[in-house]
Amino acid sequence: MIQHLLDNDLLLKIAFNAIPFPIMVTDDNIRMLFWNAAALQLLGNEELLQQRGGEVLHCIHTKDAEEGCGYGPHCGTCVVRNSVIEAGRGSKVYRKKTILNRTIGNTVVETPLLVTTSPFRYENKSLILLILEDIHELMSVGSLLPICSNCKKIRSASNQWDQVEVYIKKNIVDVDFTHGLCPDCARRYFPDTV
Repeated sequence: MIQHLLDNDLLLKIAFNAIPFPIMVTDDNIRMLFWNAAALQLLGNEELLQQRGGEVLHCIHTKDAEEGCGYGPHCGTCVVRNSVIEAGRGSKVYRKKTILNRTIGNTVVETPLLVTTSPFRYENKSLILLILEDIHELMSVGSLLPICSNCKKIRSASNQWDQVEVYIKKNIVDVDFTHGLCPDCARRYFPDTV
């Protein structure tokens, strides 16, 4: 179905595969219908069509129940599964963070992800776009920040001192700032108006 669309539009196919995040198109039961090149790289060179999310992501809980992904005791709290289900129920885009525990070979690997799901319709069918962004690097930014105790500038990895806003803008994607005053500062600087 979607493969037909991409086969007929080379530009769309090239653009879809150029996106560096794993993107999958699923039904509301997280069965894989289509995926981009980044998803194939993450998931491996195996047959993905009609398999459920936990199976293709190598979730450690896939084998908790004989029926597979979606039936085990941990599946009820799965952020990937619940985000797809919620997106399938309405027209809302969902973005949630999670730690995905995956089996790679004989090793369990924790992968921090930002899961985005967005419902859409194609050929009169309800589908969900599932995007998985590895946020490991962003999480490491949040662990320890060397900050000046006086001026509050933050030291970067290159030993440069930046204002908090500049540092965050450089290191965290899609952040913009608005400025205002907290209630304490408003009372301190404008005591007659508060």
